[in-house]
Amino acid sequence: MKNYFFILAAMICFNANAQSVIIRYEERANIENQLKNVTDPETRKRVSAHLSKPTNYLLYYDNGVSFYIAEPESDKNEELSLKDNDQAKKVEIGKNSGGLYKNQKTNEYLHEADILGKKFLVIDQLVKYNWTITTEGKSIGTYKVKKATAKINGENITAWYTTDLPIQDGPKDYYGLPGLIIEVIGEKKTYQAVKVINNKSGLTINKPSKGEKVNKEKYNKILNEKINELKQGIGNSLGN
Repeated sequence: MKNYFFILAAMICFNANAQSVIIRYEERANIENQLKNVTDPETRKRVSAHLSKPTNYLLYYDNGVSFYIAEPESDKNEELSLKDNDQAKKVEIGKNSGGLYKNQKTNEYLHEADILGKKFLVIDQLVKYNWTITTEGKSIGTYKVKKATAKINGENITAWYTTDLPIQDGPKDYYGLPGLIIEVIGEKKTYQAVKVINNKSGLTINKPSKGEKVNKEKYNKILNEKINELKQGIGNSLGN
C-alpha cells in the first residue's frame, strides 16, 4: 500500500482539456472475503498465495471510448507515453486481443472473455448505475477524491473519483461518475490507479469481435456455474 501512494504521488501532470489518457490500474483480490467459506488450511494457504499476486491492467481512453486490458509483460518496465521530442506514432488498441470495450457515445459494452478455454463475446449496453455521491473526501497522491457508493453486479462497491480528471470512466465495469475513478473497493477485488499519463500519440480503439455472442446476464450465469463447479470439485477432492 505504501508503494501505491508513492507511485500515485508521482503521477504525470494531466491537462484538463485533454481527452486521451492511459491509466495503469493494479488489481488485488480481497483475500479474506474470497476465502471466508474455505476452512481447509492447506487450501487456504495455496489459494491465498495465488490471490496475493497483483495484476496490472491498462485503461486506454480516447474521447468517450475506452479499452481495458491486462498489461502485457513486455510493457511493465516501459514508459506508456511518448516524449515531447518523439515523432507521433499510431497506437492501435484492441486488435487481435481480448479486452473490455466501453463507448459512452453509443452506450456499447463489448467484452472478449474466456471461461476455461471457451471464448465469449459479451455484447450489451452500458447501464446507468445508481451512484450515491457523498460529501466525504480525501487525498490520494496529488488528487483530491470524493467517495461514491453503488450496488453493481450484485456487489457493494465504494469508488473514489477525482473531478481533476473530467473523464467518466474507470477500471473494468466501473464508470459513470463525474471524474476518473482512481480507486474501487469491492467485496471481491480492489482496483487502484498507480499511473495516469496524458497520451501524446495517435490512438485507435478497435471493438472486440471474437467469441460466442452472449449478453452480460447470460455470461455471468455461465461464469457463476463454472465457478460453482470448480468449488465443488475442490470440496470433493478434499473429501477423498
